[in-house]
Amino acid sequence: MKAVHGFSLVEVLIVVAIIAILAAIAIPSLLTSKQAANEAAAIEGCRTVGSAEISYAATNNQQYTTLESLVSGQYLDSRFSTTGAINGYSYQAGDVVGTAIDSDPPASFGFIATPTTGNGRFLFAIAPDQVVRYQGVAGDATLPPGVTAGDPIGKAN
Repeated sequence: MKAVHGFSLVEVLIVVAIIAILAAIAIPSLLTSKQAANEAAAIEGCRTVGSAEISYAATNNQQYTTLESLVSGQYLDSRFSTTGAINGYSYQAGDVVGTAIDSDPPASFGFIATPTTGNGRFLFAIAPDQVVRYQGVAGDATLPPGVTAGDPIGKAN
């Protein structure tokens, strides 16, 4: 009797099918995890921009400035410039929903973190009160239950 070595075609196809099923289950979870990580980084990025503005104001007669000036003055990393994106989010000046204290520099400031395509569900913002807020949603996403645009992150319902 002759010894048989290797795998049959049926065995190989079964293994490939099992791997395909596992990939179909895992990939959506990985994408959701990536979005959640990008959103956490965007919240922290808003806090970083807010801290940079406060540092700038502390050394410049309580006057705020633009994102470009914060980058050129080395208060922020160059990735925060209006042409860059950090962890799937870009940062720009804007009116923060839910607060009446933001306006244009030098009296005040407001910055919004917007996700690049597919990298996040929510827009986040920060104003001089240093509270990171939900600014809105990207694409067909919805805000968490009980939360509206302008509510602080981590608001207790």
